[in-house]
Amino acid sequence: MKKNIKNTGIIGCSGFIGSNLARYFNKKNISYVCFNGNLLKNKDIKKFFLKKRTSCAVFLVGTFDPPFESQFKINVLTLQNFLEIGIKYGLKKIIFSSSGAVYGEPENKESKETDPLKPNTLYGLTKVYAEKCILYYAQNHNIQYVILRFPSVYGENNKKGVIYNFLSDIKNFGTITIAGDGNQQRNFLHVSDACKAIEEALQYKDSDIFNISNPVKVSINDLVRILKSRYTFSVSYKKSDNNQTKLLLNIDKAKKLLKFTPKMIQLVA
Repeated sequence: MKKNIKNTGIIGCSGFIGSNLARYFNKKNISYVCFNGNLLKNKDIKKFFLKKRTSCAVFLVGTFDPPFESQFKINVLTLQNFLEIGIKYGLKKIIFSSSGAVYGEPENKESKETDPLKPNTLYGLTKVYAEKCILYYAQNHNIQYVILRFPSVYGENNKKGVIYNFLSDIKNFGTITIAGDGNQQRNFLHVSDACKAIEEALQYKDSDIFNISNPVKVSINDLVRILKSRYTFSVSYKKSDNNQTKLLLNIDKAKKLLKFTPKMIQLVA
């Protein structure tokens, strides 16, 4: 077992990344404990820390789904309450799953950690609030943090996102609908690479923010072409209500400091 990794709390064990992270930790012989309870109930958080005796947590709770009130409650308020109560009962470090959506459109070809945060989606806005919340507690309560900004994460047990939605529609209806013209560009990240980045973040001794991504650029139309090579289906287009046309992340900092290099890019099995 690696140094400095002991009894790590996974907040969101039943979710897509959380369930994969638990399996990854099992394979790596990394000890962990899952939070089971209501993150808006102080007694549940207190009980978790008193019973599990963990000082480090990986916070993976979040939602893309509107309305904004629900996004804010799940993406921000649960985190704030976890930090507020957790710090009182021994929380010393938090690894937080954020998003490249905090940047909005890239300032240049790819977004860097030093770029201004100008989210152009409400989901991205909630992730900015969540990050600011962590920085507040770090400044005022001396808690260590590593914020990981992910692109679209895909892989086993994923039940949301563009790849899952397309595959589901192909299976159930034989057709997919693309929001916009399909030229929107995205980076994707396999969940196994996300888990590896989290492991490296647990080892990291400082507080910091990292883009974690696979730098391969894929448009929605590219993804359709990949799917067309495997399945038969029709395609239609509709007006998009998503303002973000590009989500492209520069990972030079993560390569240098976290020694992170993505390995997987097989978007469709």
